[in-house]
Amino acid sequence: MTDMPDQSNVESQLDDSMGRYDVQSVRQEEGMSPFVLEYFMVQGSGFICMAYRNHDGKWRGAFDNRELPGAIRVLE
Repeated sequence: MTDMPDQSNVESQLDDSMGRYDVQSVRQEEGMSPFVLEYFMVQGSGFICMAYRNHDGKWRGAFDNRELPGAIRVLE
């Protein structure tokens, strides 16, 4: 009979060796949404940029995370 390692132990070793971490525990600790952010090209008054909507539904710049002012239109 061959010695087969415990699957969960092997996965744990792989995760540790690759520098990965448990995403679920990080989300719970940091209060992060389980959803991946979706980025859009948007237009505001005097600017066009990449942006996303946060959990409150407010538009934020993709690179500086600042709330975007005024009315925002999604470009296609």
